Amino acid sequence: MSDAMKNTRRAVLIVSGGMDSCVLSYYYAAAGFNLHLLSFDYGQRHLKELDYAKRYIEHLRQRYSSGPQALEILHETIELPIARLSPNSTSALLNADVEMPHGHYSDDNMKITVVPYRNPNMLLQAATVAWNEGASVIAYAAHAGDHSQYPDCRPAFVEAFNTMLARSMDDNTVTVEVPFMRFTKAQIARLGASLGVPFEQTWSCYEGGEQHCGLCGTCVERREAFLLAGVPDPTVYEREPDPSVYER
Repeated sequence: MSDAMKNTRRAVLIVSGGMDSCVLSYYYAAAGFNLHLLSFDYGQRHLKELDYAKRYIEHLRQRYSSGPQALEILHETIELPIARLSPNSTSALLNADVEMPHGHYSDDNMKITVVPYRNPNMLLQAATVAWNEGASVIAYAAHAGDHSQYPDCRPAFVEAFNTMLARSMDDNTVTVEVPFMRFTKAQIARLGASLGVPFEQTWSCYEGGEQHCGLCGTCVERREAFLLAGVPDPTVYEREPDPSVYER
C-alpha cells in the first residue's frame, strides 16, 4: 500500500488558477488530506487561468509525492455550459463585448463580473464527486473581500447550501467548508507565504492577456494583498494602478 493510500482523509476542492485557490490547495495538503481538485471551464474570458491551475498543482504533487507525508492529488477540469446557456449574458467574465471594469474590487462597478449561479453549479459537481469517493469535505476559497460583490461567497449562502445538501440525501455526509470566509486577501497571502506557495504560478487577471493587466479588479486586489501582507509580489503587470486606489 502506498503512503498516500494509508491516509483516508479526503477533500474535494474547487480551484481556479488564482492565488486564493492555490493557497487553499496547499492548506488542505498541509493538513494531511488526499485531494481531488476540480477546475471548471464555464466559458470564462480568462480561460488561461486553467493552465496556471495545472502548474501549481504539479508543484503541489511533487512536494507530496513520496515519504511519510505523501498524498494522492487528483486534478480534472470539468466543462460547465454556463456561457452557452447564457447567450445574452451581461457579465464581463462571459461576454467579451462587455468592457472589463477597472478599479478596486469593492467598487459597485465590479458587480458586472458576477456570473449568476456559478458557485452553486460548481459546488453541486463537487458534492457529487465527494459522495462517490467517500469524501466528507468539499471546499472553495471564498474570502471576506468577496462578500460585497458575490452572494454565493457569503456565509448565508454556505449555510443554506449545506442545509440543501443535508436534505438532498437521507444519509448525506458531505459538507462545504470555507476556511477563508473571514480572511482578507492579505491574510491569505501571508498564509500562502508560510506554506511555501508558488505565487508566480498563479493567475488572477480577468482580462486573460499575455500579462496581468494591472487595472482590473482582481489585479488591483492581488497587488494590494501582497503590499498589505508584506509578501513579495512575483507578478508582472502591464500597468500599475494609481496608488490612490489602495487608500481604502
